[in-house]
Amino acid sequence: MRNEYKAWARRMRVTATTTAVIGSLAVAAHAAPIGIPAATTGAGKTALGGEVNVVINRDLSGPGNPEAEGSQFLAKGSIGLDNRVDLDFRIGFGDFKVDAANLDSDIGPAFGAGMRITWASIPEANLKIGSVFQTLRIRAEDNATGNRQSWAEYDAAVGAALDLAGTTDPKQKSGQLGLVPYGGLAWSGLDLSGNPSGDDAFGVFLGLGVKAQGNLLLGAELRLIDQSALSVNASIAF
Repeated sequence: MRNEYKAWARRMRVTATTTAVIGSLAVAAHAAPIGIPAATTGAGKTALGGEVNVVINRDLSGPGNPEAEGSQFLAKGSIGLDNRVDLDFRIGFGDFKVDAANLDSDIGPAFGAGMRITWASIPEANLKIGSVFQTLRIRAEDNATGNRQSWAEYDAAVGAALDLAGTTDPKQKSGQLGLVPYGGLAWSGLDLSGNPSGDDAFGVFLGLGVKAQGNLLLGAELRLIDQSALSVNASIAF
């Protein structure tokens, strides 16, 4: 009876936290890398790392097919609420530029939150299928006018990751490299100060993670179609 109560209480905590994070996604944000589209930290574990993301161009709505660009430098933390649910938190700096609006921001603070969920796992194939929901906000001054501007983008993605780490023996695994290719489909919504206005973006994301020394993960990711972006990242779990 006690074990059943503990299991029920843990599920309720996960559900409550998940609901809070979904609610926070209503806050507009600047897109961050999607990352591996499934929970990977593990129940009760944490991971800390950093990301550099360059938005090469992003389609906007308005005459003349306007585009935006930007960059982000972020510290990231992940908490495993459950083996199937991770919470992500980001803080750092970023900027953005829209030539059609003569907008060229200074570097400003960035912060956000997100969640990744594993919907299905196939151990025999080392395959995980999951979703990512995230938000990140950047606010910065326009270099030309000095006015405070905001770029706010939020993501929803679904995809799969293939863990090619090889042996499951911890003693051998800590000394070998393992590859984690991943990819999927992503939707991104944007709220942008001024004119032209933001627009929805649909596309694909492709990435490769490299596991080293058991708990170190290095990675790179590319987003294509309505938004082109390139990112690199590193994290360590403990």
